[in-house]
Amino acid sequence: MTLIRSLLFNIVAFAWTFLVLVLYIPLVIAPRATLLSAIRLWVCSVFRLQRLILGLDFEFRGTDNLPDGPCIVASAHQSAWDTIAFYAVWNDPGFVLKHELYRIPMFGLYARRLDMIAIDRAGGAAAARQMLRDVRNRFQSGQPVVIFPGGTRSAPGDIVPLKSGVTALYRRSNVPVVPVSLNSGYFWGRRSFTKKSGKIVAEFHEPIQPGLGAVEFADLLAARIDGGNKRLLDEARNTYP
Repeated sequence: MTLIRSLLFNIVAFAWTFLVLVLYIPLVIAPRATLLSAIRLWVCSVFRLQRLILGLDFEFRGTDNLPDGPCIVASAHQSAWDTIAFYAVWNDPGFVLKHELYRIPMFGLYARRLDMIAIDRAGGAAAARQMLRDVRNRFQSGQPVVIFPGGTRSAPGDIVPLKSGVTALYRRSNVPVVPVSLNSGYFWGRRSFTKKSGKIVAEFHEPIQPGLGAVEFADLLAARIDGGNKRLLDEARNTYP
């Protein structure tokens, strides 16, 4: 049953997404708010498909830990689900992504129009300064900036070394950093065809306030993300063996 559900979901979700990418092209020249509303409609449709076909729901915990103003959301990254999940919490989250993703046909077009924040790892200091300016512009609108500090998707239970970029943002942005743990990879694994039914849980931890040293911050962030990941993975295994 799991294999059949996964096959049906993959076919429907990929076909629907490709159709949306084509249909939305005229919206690139529409007001940004119009395109954003259309993107949110697509995200909601993917959530509905995963519930209907896979029997896979999701839950956010710790939302009372979210600051009222701008913040950096530093999330574990185990699944493609993570890249759309935060639209269920905020209307217009900014995402820090690899500059290479801008080169993907159609996706890059939409990412630029939605003011996603690209990291050019080969760009040196000038690229780092541009990224920081883009982040600050996002903060001026009161919206969070989401970053996956491990840099890539990892398997559930893995201890992922954090990249230095999140520490640089923390030291230079003067806003709280909210660590996020999750167990999405248990249900919707990286590069995995099969997807399990159950409930993905993402948990917002207590924010890390500005003012810590680089090493102290990095150690605290890693401890909160990794500790939460392990607890949520154990919970998923016990609830949905």
